[in-house]
Amino acid sequence: MFKHILIPTDGSRTAAKAIAAGVQLAKEMGARVTGLYAQEPVPMHIHGEGYLADPQLTAEFERRAAGYAERCMRELADAAAAAKVPFEAMIVKSQAPHQAIIETAEKQGCDVVFMASHGLKGLTGLVLGSVTHKVLVNSKVPVLVFR
Repeated sequence: MFKHILIPTDGSRTAAKAIAAGVQLAKEMGARVTGLYAQEPVPMHIHGEGYLADPQLTAEFERRAAGYAERCMRELADAAAAAKVPFEAMIVKSQAPHQAIIETAEKQGCDVVFMASHGLKGLTGLVLGSVTHKVLVNSKVPVLVFR
């Protein structure tokens, strides 16, 4: 049924559970997996003071964010390798992770997006919103939510 599955991750424990389930689904279906980490840009100023951040500090934030993204993709790559599932890693920078997920699914020709839900409810869910919900509402590619 599915031949190409997009599995986005944010590096959380919830996402790790979805990685395991998504890779297993890919293995059972003979599908390949594209892993995605949508890296939000590092803020370039210090709020409230009006001063620009030190360039060295900004570079350190960027280095750490890139390292975290690489670790997230390595986790996905290791799971795919263990299951002998073809895998491609993608790290994209985006102000809006949900848009990066949707655009990547379309550009890469994915059949489905397989992603975790953190289950934000009540006021927290209303105020913060949910990347998963935004993907569900806006994606033309089918979305399977793992809970």
